[in-house]
This record gives sequence, structure tokens and C-alpha cells, in this order.
Amino acid sequence: MTNTKMNRRDFMRKTSLASGVLLVAPGIYGASVNTAQAQTGAFDYIICGAGSAGCVLAHRLTENEDVSVLIIEAGGPEEGVEAISTPLRLLELWNTEYDWAYFTAPQKHCNGRNIHWPRGKVVGGSGSLNGMLYVRGHATDYDNWAYQGNPGWDYESVLPYFKKSEDFDGGENEYHGVGGPLHVTTDYERHPTTQRIVEACIEAGYKFNEDYNGADTEGVNFAQMNTKDGQRHSSAVAFLRPALERSNLSLLTNSRVKKVNLDGKTATGVTYIQDGEERVVTAKREVILAGGTIESPKMLMLSGIGERAQLEEHGIEVVHDLPGVGKNLHDHSLAPVIYEGDVPPPTNLAVIPLHAQAFMRSDPRLPAPDMQPLFFHVPLYTADTQEAVTPSAYTLCAGGVSPTSRGELRLTGPNVDDPLMLDPNLLETQYDVRTIVENIKMMREVAKQPALAEITTREIYPGPEVQTDEELADYARNSVQSYHHQVGTCKMGNDEFAVVDHELRVHGLEGLRVVDASIMPVVPTGNTNAPTYMIAEKGADMIKESA
Repeated sequence: MTNTKMNRRDFMRKTSLASGVLLVAPGIYGASVNTAQAQTGAFDYIICGAGSAGCVLAHRLTENEDVSVLIIEAGGPEEGVEAISTPLRLLELWNTEYDWAYFTAPQKHCNGRNIHWPRGKVVGGSGSLNGMLYVRGHATDYDNWAYQGNPGWDYESVLPYFKKSEDFDGGENEYHGVGGPLHVTTDYERHPTTQRIVEACIEAGYKFNEDYNGADTEGVNFAQMNTKDGQRHSSAVAFLRPALERSNLSLLTNSRVKKVNLDGKTATGVTYIQDGEERVVTAKREVILAGGTIESPKMLMLSGIGERAQLEEHGIEVVHDLPGVGKNLHDHSLAPVIYEGDVPPPTNLAVIPLHAQAFMRSDPRLPAPDMQPLFFHVPLYTADTQEAVTPSAYTLCAGGVSPTSRGELRLTGPNVDDPLMLDPNLLETQYDVRTIVENIKMMREVAKQPALAEITTREIYPGPEVQTDEELADYARNSVQSYHHQVGTCKMGNDEFAVVDHELRVHGLEGLRVVDASIMPVVPTGNTNAPTYMIAEKGADMIKESA
């Protein structure tokens, strides 16, 4: 092995596992390789997916220099891709080589629309594509996880793991940590229209919340963001790059895991595909799936782990009948309320068009907010149903974050490249529809306040002709978008549809865990990236303790 630097193309081409020999060169990440371990083609831990969770796991597990770790990623490196590192350019990443660019099946309750689900196919995963908002959710979200049979996942127990990751620019306190790998930024220049939106919310009677990741989430706020020095601070940057300086971590890019290999009921390694060739690598301790809500259940099913009838339908040998794999799929929903007005174009490359939001309750008796409207200083048109009328507009995006609708993902064939059928069953329940309708009404009241009224020309969408609850419900079905927070397909718990236990071990199997957003039994009432970091931090400790 040499220490010669390689360009990205050579790195992606030469990074491979062939004939049991690891050929990871230092490359763009500056990684070194343990030669003795490389000759064996075996590692203590294999992490399948270098997304938000996988990067955290790699960082924490390799803190023990006696442990060898391989992380396998289907996408390529993110370093040097300016559209990834530059916050304002995030929407340029959709439908590119860095995006899985999933679409749902036609949604029965959304007038048959196929909803776009961008997901990161790159080192850093969806954390390299997302909006960089750092949002943990409400304390009761995690207390509910524990109540559903998952001891140790209550808010008091998970708060230390949120703090462990964090380097909060506001300083250490009861709710925030400093000195962790992940930078959280609050000190940045606000766009003038975003400032007006926040002022209008206050004028409408909503309190200003200085720290929605503190004692309570409720109220309007400016977002805390995962940026540092004006650039995206993803798990790839914060966790993986430093870890790749260690000799006990190796990375494979452009390599897709086909299946987990099992000896009886024990995971022994994985088969992956690189450059069209199948290769095998062995795990001496554990295989850890960190492919996210869509890819982790797919890896399980292609390995013969899942609902018997579905596996048999596609000719896959059933190794372990686990009916919950792929079930419990759900997501947050958004519906844009767009106003034409005198809105300066965004110019600050370090700040995204979304850097303010609110947490609101549809009913004051609820234990936590169930709405998260988002505030953009640009128009957020729904590409498949709305004409892009003008760029001089802002959006008060109605958001439902306690969905009661549930769907599933299913295989369409036995091969790794066969697409999935993704059916979240959006807006199936009347509660989910009513939440969006009520939040649209709230946003209209905000737009009437003096801070916004003086710059607003007209309502573009839904439009002044859409007034009744029935008309607003129809608008919601025609315009609803994903907030890109899909969870639940490898549910944590102990009921008949649970896939992993409270220590993230796959039920009924040995040496196999799932550590990512797919294990969430219920989506938090906020963004899912910060909770995914927490899951990986806690999961890493569980793995270390069981070694």
C-alpha cells in the first residue's frame, strides 16, 4: 500500500475488495489502512451505509484502536462537491448522481400523485442533501418511544446523546453540549423577509422561542443549523473525515450491499456489488445496517429476512420470517401557502432559504405541537401541480408532524436494482388532512399581520377562491409534499410488527443490528436528522457494551 494521493475518479475506481484483499487507498479523505487486517478481508464490524447514522457509528466504533471497521456506501464521495458544501445550493442536488430520487406509488388520498422523495446517494447520505436544520423534537416524542416497550429511549435517557454530538455556538447548558464533532450554528444573518415572517407570527399571537431544542419546542423561531464557517457540516464532514485518519477504519464507495450473509440465524458478513461484480466480506462481530428508512429494509428482505409471503412471491429464500420489515412507513407532510410580494432575492450562500419555522398545536389540549410550518423567502411551488408564477414571492408552508397515516414499502423483484414500491399512504386519515387545513388557516392569519401585509401583493396558492374546509382539503391533496422525514420501516419495539429490540438487534437473529431512522416507532414532531445522530450515538454505545 502506498500513501500516494489519488483523485476522486481513481479513488472510486480503485476502492474495492477483491480476492479477499482490501484495496482502499488514502485518496481524498486522507485515510490510512491497517495492512494486516486488509489481507484477511474480515473486519470486526461492517457498517452498511455511510449516511448520517453510519458516519457517526464509524467515528465512535473506531475510537477503540483494537477494533477494525469497514463502512460500505452505494454513492460516491461528497468532498469537493460545491453544491453539497454550499448551503444555498441544496436544491441543485435533487435528481442528480447524489440523489436516489425515489418517487412514491400513486397516492390514493392525494389524487393519485407520485410524491418525490429525494434521498442522499453519497457519503453523508441525506445529511449531505438536507436543509441542515438541527431539530430534536419534543420530549414527549421519546417518552412515547419508551412507553411503547423501549426502555432507555425516554427523553431523559436520550438527551445526553444529543449533547454528546453537539458543538453548540450558544455555549453549554442543561440542553446543549460543546466540544462534540457536530457544529450547531445560531449566529447568522437573517434574510429580511424571513425576519418579517417571524415578526408577523409574533403579531398574530405566537410566542418567540429562543431555543426550540431547549425546555419546550412551541413557538416561532430562527433555525439552528448544521453549518460551520458558512458551509454544510454534515456527518461526513463532522464524523467520518476525522475517523478516516485512523488506521482501523476503511471506506468503500460506489459499492452497493446486496445482502447480509447468514450462517443459520447469525450474520457473518455481506455480499456487495462493485463495478458489476459481487464480492464478499466477513464480519467477525456484527453487521450493522445504516442504509436509512428505504434501503435498510430492502437489504433485510433481499437477505431473506421479512414477511414470508412477500419474499416467496419474488422467489427469495425465507431465512427469517419477520413480518414488520417494510411496514409502518410514514412521513411528515407540507402544503405551500405562497404570497407574491416585494421579496429581495437570496444572496447569502451560507444561509438556506428556510431558516425560520414554528411549532404549533392544532388543539391546546395536545401534549406537544403537531404542526411545524416552515418559512421560506422564496416560492415553494409544487412541481407537478402548480405553475411557477413569479420568483418574487415567499412561502408559509403548512406542516403536519404527527401523522397517523401508515403505509409500507414492498419489493417489486428479487434483485438489488429492482425498484421498491413506496406507499406511505399519505393523508389517509381525517386527522392528517384536518391538521394541514387548520395550519393553512393559521398561515393565512399570519400573512395578514402588518409585518407581512405591507410587502404582500396577493395570495398565489391556494388562492383567494379556495375558502371552505372542503376546498382547502382538496388543495392539500393536490399540493402536499414530503418534508423528507420518512421513518419506521424497521420499527423498534416488541410487538408483532417490530423489527428490532430496544438495543437495535434484529429480532430472532444474532450479530445483526439496524441503526438509523428506520427504527423509529413513531416519527418525532420535528426534523429527523438530529434524532438520527442521537440513535447512532446511543447505538454505538450499545454495540461497544455488548462486545
